[in-house]
Amino acid sequence: MKTVKLGLLVVLLVAGVGLTMSTAAADQYSARRATSVKVVWRQPMRSHVYHLKRDARYSRHLRVRYAPKRDAKRVAWISDAHEKVYDRYTKKAAIYYHVRERHGHRSGWVWRGYLHEKVARPATAPTV
Repeated sequence: MKTVKLGLLVVLLVAGVGLTMSTAAADQYSARRATSVKVVWRQPMRSHVYHLKRDARYSRHLRVRYAPKRDAKRVAWISDAHEKVYDRYTKKAAIYYHVRERHGHRSGWVWRGYLHEKVARPATAPTV
């Protein structure tokens, strides 16, 4: 009877550790990604309003991928800087924009292919 309880306890512990590792894997630090990327230049830019096609926000130098939120596609994101990043493994460069939420709660670096520019101001009616 003790061996059955011990076996059940071991199975539950292994399952619990596996679940914890799989949920934490999406948000964890990637040493390979952090060392494979080199920032070529970073510059401030004028503010533009965007919607995201895909919520793939990263920290500076793309070290940590932030957990995606369900409402990220509906949120208006404002860009304030951009950077050119060179990937040493693929030997390709990409442009990332620093975006922040209007209210300033969330921010991150997003590849410009995942941004969809939103019309900030509606067209004005002609005056007569």
